[in-house]
Formats: sequence, structure tokens, C-alpha cells
Amino acid sequence: MEIVPFRWPDLEAKLLAKEFDVAMGGVTVRGDRLAQAPMTAAVARAEAIVVVPASTKLSSLDDVDRAGRTVVVNRGGHLEKVARAHIQRATLRTVDDNESLRRLLASGEIDAVVTDSVEVRTFPETPRVVAILTRDRKAYWVAPGDEDLAGDLDAWLAERESDGTLAASRARWLGSPENGTLPAGEARVVDLLARRLLLMPYVAEAKRRASLPVEDREREIEIECSARKTARRVGLAPEPYAALVHANIGAAKAVQRAVLADPSAASAPSFDLGTDLRPAIDRIDRALRVELVRTAPLRSPSADLLRALQEQASVPGLDARTLAIVVVALQRIPAAK
Repeated sequence: MEIVPFRWPDLEAKLLAKEFDVAMGGVTVRGDRLAQAPMTAAVARAEAIVVVPASTKLSSLDDVDRAGRTVVVNRGGHLEKVARAHIQRATLRTVDDNESLRRLLASGEIDAVVTDSVEVRTFPETPRVVAILTRDRKAYWVAPGDEDLAGDLDAWLAERESDGTLAASRARWLGSPENGTLPAGEARVVDLLARRLLLMPYVAEAKRRASLPVEDREREIEIECSARKTARRVGLAPEPYAALVHANIGAAKAVQRAVLADPSAASAPSFDLGTDLRPAIDRIDRALRVELVRTAPLRSPSADLLRALQEQASVPGLDARTLAIVVVALQRIPAAK
């Protein structure tokens, strides 16, 4: 195995150019990344946070995000994107290395840093967390077109979750053995449902550009019929699985309508519906069926499943009622034959 270092600003371009096969590290699961290339099962969780020196009197995001204050973040990655979405009035400054974050915060030259709950463990003096901006999943990002490698990695990760290897690694390096609050298989199912929804703002934009309607009942009936056939082939009960597909379609349309109704919710970059987004959705659906065969029936309380899905599917248009329909359909899928 060859280790290829990269800088966060170069990650996407280098991966898409296939300068390496898989990006491993703190790569956050995001809809735009899912649209471009496969991502494995989540290997860890982390929170994007705002931290300040322990000695300061700043105690909230409102205290930090004010004119005259300076906030620093690593350039080019997920954290910069999060910072720009939440920091509106303070000056946002970017740097190219983690050491600068620690040094600047310790020196008093800046007021706050946007980092994550893993990275902050490396700061020499423990800063104070004043805000949690997002709750993220970290995964391996595989070069486009290498579906076999992604599948091999997912199978390997499932084995390492089962035998405790990943839990031990998380405990050693990240401070906690947990990868969410749900059992591993159920966490994977919810993660995949959330990933599907993370793609829907981009689907809405693609439909806007192509002047396509949100609802295409003829296509939806075709998808549900195909779902029954596929379920029979893989050993899932056809009608319960088709009901889950129907619920997923309902949630997807809710997101698309919300995005199209609010110009400020527009998603960049733009992706093609046929060549980018539908193949990405198909990848997720295939992985979901594999996990349902392995995991169903899900036994966690509905409230726990709903809470996890709400947390992970952070997109416009989703309310508890819409997601509850998905959770109910999910829990009605029996064990595979």
C-alpha cells in the first residue's frame, strides 16, 4: 500500500483525477461527495465545533460571531464550508495547516477556531467549546468508478465492527469506542437512508435546470414495481421493502419541494441527474439492501431511529412526521429469507 499525502483544498480534484484510490482520514460524508464517487460505511463520528481559549469570557456562537472578532478555520475542507454557513459577521480567516490553528488560538491573535471534536484533542491547552455546528460521519472516499474497492472496504469494515477492531481503534485514537448510539447494523441502515436524502437538494437543482417536475408518478410506480422484484431476488419481503421505497420517495419529494420553493436553499455545485445523481442513489440503494438482509428486523425504539435520522439528514423540507413514515416502514421489514 502506498500512502499519498494531500492537502484538504486538493482532496476533491486529486481523488476525481484518480491520483489515489481512496482517501482515508477525517473525510466527512456530504451530498456533493456522494454524487461524485462512492463513500464507505461511516468509521467514526465527530462534531464541527467552535472553540475559544479557556480564559476568555466568550460563551456562545453569538458572542463569537460579531464584527471585530476573528475566527480561523482550515482551508478547503468540510470545516470551512460549515464555518462559512454559520459565521456571518466575524472575520473568517483560513489557514493551510492544523498547527497554525493551535498556535493562533494559544497566542491570543484570534478569538475562536472552527475545528472538530477529534482534532481539538490535539490542542496543547484544552479550549472551551462554545457551539456545536454540525454532527458528522467520517468515511473513506473511494475514487470514482471503483465500485469493487468500495464494496470490499465495506465488507472489511463490517467484519472489523463485528470483531471489535474498530471500536478499539476509536477508543485509542478518538477517545470513545462508539460509532453513534445505535447498534452497528442499524446505524449503517440509518446512515444510508440519510445519505439518500443528502442527495435530494442536488436532485432538486438538476430538475430545476431541466424544467422537470418534482413528482413523476409513472416513474415512481415503475421504481416500486422494480423494488418488489429486486426484494424477491435478494430475500427481502417484497411488499414491506416496496413500502420503504415509497416512504423514501415521499421524503425525497419533500426535500426537493423545499429547495425549489426557497432560492436561498439552492445547492452548489451542480450535478447531472442521469450521469451523477441517479447512479449515486442506486449505489446507496444497493448498499441499503445488503444491510437490510444482514440486519432486519430493526429492534431499536422508533424514537432512537427517528432522532438519528433527523440528526444525519440535515437538509431542508424534512419534518418529524415525514421521517417518522420512513422509520415505520423501516421497522416493518422482517428478517430476510
